[in-house]
Amino acid sequence: MVKRLTAIIIIFAILVSCCGCWNLVEINNTAIVAGLGADLQENGQMHFAVQLETASTKREGAVKIKNLVLTSDGRTITEAARNITLYLPRIPLWPHASTLVIGENLARNDMALIADFFMRNRNVRMDSDMLIAHNLPLEELFSVNDPLTGCSLRCMEQLLRFQETSLGIYVPVSIAEFFFKLATPGVDPVLPIVTVTAIDGGQDLKLQGTAVFRDRRMVGFLNEKESRGYRWLNPGKKMGGLLGVEMPGGKGRVVFEVVNFKTKQTPRLQDGSLVMDIQIETAVNFYEQTGTAELVGIEQRSNLESVAARQIKQEIQACIDKSQSLNSDILGWGRTLYRHYPAEWEKLQYHWSELYPQTRANIKVNCLVDRTYIGTRSFEFK
Repeated sequence: MVKRLTAIIIIFAILVSCCGCWNLVEINNTAIVAGLGADLQENGQMHFAVQLETASTKREGAVKIKNLVLTSDGRTITEAARNITLYLPRIPLWPHASTLVIGENLARNDMALIADFFMRNRNVRMDSDMLIAHNLPLEELFSVNDPLTGCSLRCMEQLLRFQETSLGIYVPVSIAEFFFKLATPGVDPVLPIVTVTAIDGGQDLKLQGTAVFRDRRMVGFLNEKESRGYRWLNPGKKMGGLLGVEMPGGKGRVVFEVVNFKTKQTPRLQDGSLVMDIQIETAVNFYEQTGTAELVGIEQRSNLESVAARQIKQEIQACIDKSQSLNSDILGWGRTLYRHYPAEWEKLQYHWSELYPQTRANIKVNCLVDRTYIGTRSFEFK
């Protein structure tokens, strides 16, 4: 009887101490965080910015999302982030943040200043998108009111995904992917660049280039053509996008839609030097032409495929040339060499910064014009 009573008391004590509501937070006391930003001030202070989503109800009952932007400074990014609570009388819900924007000054100095904070913080989503704010302060970027979503950073998240499948220019990069490449030998990270542009008297966000990193610092940019080349070699989604080419002989411009593609990169040691064999297999749809020549017939298809393959090769070569001129292995050739020749990589990794710019690329592209949609012939003029 005594043992049974003792067991009941112990179980009751455990149940009381394990109450599930000890950290209960009322929703009215919270604030939804749409995105975060970090930059480095000229005086060496860390700058932290946060965009909050607030809702207001009109008389008709419609709910409109607005932005609330708060900023703070501190000696470290942790102190700067905690100083936000001096202005915000609510508990910020950090895991709702889907975008992290890095200021250009911080990117050009040292990303190690924020790496520990974002990789160790359990409230930061590792799958959040990461971008670079080019030539503008974070406050200006965060204060843009998107007319569709009402929140500029929510708009940026959707913009990255939509252009990847519709245009195929820029590859979204997550926080986890960026810092993994930052800490891994044989590969350097990139980030999409976002800027603010004037449209119809207002302001809107625009993706414009890709930032290239080396040794924890941003060292240059890829333009649109070079960014397309990077996507062929390091795709997020292996489908979607447009491919525009100029037909020889002044036959007009032709636009293809990329159905899918496969990329294979294989290192090869030849006469003491490294050669990277690149094989691209892609299928495209004939989408549009601006000239009047007949281009979609069976006899012209091989010519279309050759022109499309040549354009893809030029985009890839442009990306390779820029990355080698910046001496930044954004293509991950070092890691590819390690996977195929681990013993050789152990010897070459300490001199990789000297060997990478000299590595030759052997590019082969096989393009198949898969479909021409409903019509079997181009538009005919009378």
